[in-house]
Amino acid sequence: MSDEIKIQKASAAIAYLLNRSKRDEKLYYQIGFGTEAFRLLTDAHAALTGEEVAVVEKRFGA
Repeated sequence: MSDEIKIQKASAAIAYLLNRSKRDEKLYYQIGFGTEAFRLLTDAHAALTGEEVAVVEKRFGA
C-alpha cells in the first residue's frame, strides 16, 4: 500500500470520528471540542490535509 493511500485512509478515519462526534452525544463527551482527543484529532487531520488547525477545529467543533 502506498503512502498516499495510507494518508487518505487515516484522514478518512479521523474525519469520520470527528463528524460522528457531532451526532453522538456520548462520543462527543469523549472526543468533542475541549478534549485532548479533539485537539489531537484535529491537529492530525490538519497535518494530513494541509489545512490550518483553526479551520479544522471550527468545522468540527468550535
